[in-house]
Amino acid sequence: MHPLMTITNATPARFAGCAAAIAGTTERALGVSRKLALLLGMRPITVSEGDRAAYHAAASVAANFVVTVLGMAEDVAATAGVAREAFLPLVEAAVQNWGQFGSRQSLTGPIVRGDKVTVARQHSAIGQRCPQLLGLFDALVEATRDLGCTSSAQK
Repeated sequence: MHPLMTITNATPARFAGCAAAIAGTTERALGVSRKLALLLGMRPITVSEGDRAAYHAAASVAANFVVTVLGMAEDVAATAGVAREAFLPLVEAAVQNWGQFGSRQSLTGPIVRGDKVTVARQHSAIGQRCPQLLGLFDALVEATRDLGCTSSAQK
């Protein structure tokens, strides 16, 4: 059983309501995993042996890369004298939109609007203030553009 939840030393785990990947080498073992997940208030989802690495990679992306990108935002914002807490409503709304509509329909901002001038200004600001983040910024711009183009093509 693998809870789809962050577990850190800083905060207690909150299992109620989260999904838990379950597997078992026998039907009995699978049943025990399912019962344990339900007892902890989790939603059991069956993940096959062949899909475990992809499932775990998706969990790592969702939990850690989001925090890494928010760390990037925090660092850039600090150069403008803005605390990370100011971005919390924006981040919460983005996550809620993603939960309700999915990634492609939740994109906003200059990249998906095709506003190359604004993106170039952002690139310049990051290059000047946080040059160590420029490669990540460029990769994320490209990934966002690709996701947005996929979105436009599906409409």
